[in-house]
Amino acid sequence: MRMVKQKGVAAIEFTIMLPVLLLMLFATAEIGRAIYQYSHLTRMVRDASRYLSVTAIPDTSGSLAASFDDNCDLGDDCNLDCKNCISETKDLLVYGKVGGTVPLLYGLSTSDVIISGSPATSIVTVSVDYNWHPLFSDRISGFGIGDGIDLSFNFSVSHAMRAGL
Repeated sequence: MRMVKQKGVAAIEFTIMLPVLLLMLFATAEIGRAIYQYSHLTRMVRDASRYLSVTAIPDTSGSLAASFDDNCDLGDDCNLDCKNCISETKDLLVYGKVGGTVPLLYGLSTSDVIISGSPATSIVTVSVDYNWHPLFSDRISGFGIGDGIDLSFNFSVSHAMRAGL
């Protein structure tokens, strides 16, 4: 029986498997990061919704403003103005504090936040559309076959609460 030399076989096998292992490692890290950011965004929207539900009705009228806007120009209904509660809620959601400058999630801005209210039911709704992007690249190459695969996607989170209770 003749002995076959096995010197260097393990190094060659490791070299072949290394790209696959690194791809699995980075994919797992990106999926974990996406789940964490979605969870964090959901918490931020809930907190902003709670804040808005407390500040949306500043007086004892018990109802939301008809325009539900920071700058009320409806004449007699301006006493129902929420006194900057919309911009403060957007700042709280995006920056974590009123008047902040650094967003809690990269790429999130106050223009991504949509706030609405129903005077009939006194329900306020805070919605966010956030475009999530991976750390390394937004696109996997198609290797000349096509355009490739887009890895970024949109998180849409919404929360509704009754105001003034």
